[in-house]
Amino acid sequence: MSLFKGFLMMLEDLHKEHQIHFNKLRQNLPEGCVPLIDQADYFDEDKLQHLRKRTLDIGNETIRNIEGEIDNYIIGFTFK
Repeated sequence: MSLFKGFLMMLEDLHKEHQIHFNKLRQNLPEGCVPLIDQADYFDEDKLQHLRKRTLDIGNETIRNIEGEIDNYIIGFTFK
């Protein structure tokens, strides 16, 4: 598994846990508190997609930088 795929999986896990806990709050607090809970719920689907895109962008940029750096090295082999 690649490093960035692992980051994406962790983001999805965090999002699921966040949803579970906020749903528990919505179910267990008085109904009048639900709008406040909804307002506090920052980790929605849009936020998840934004973080996924940023993770992929950073991963792609890192790969491009590494590929660019590889051109700066010369590797030679001497066989005996």
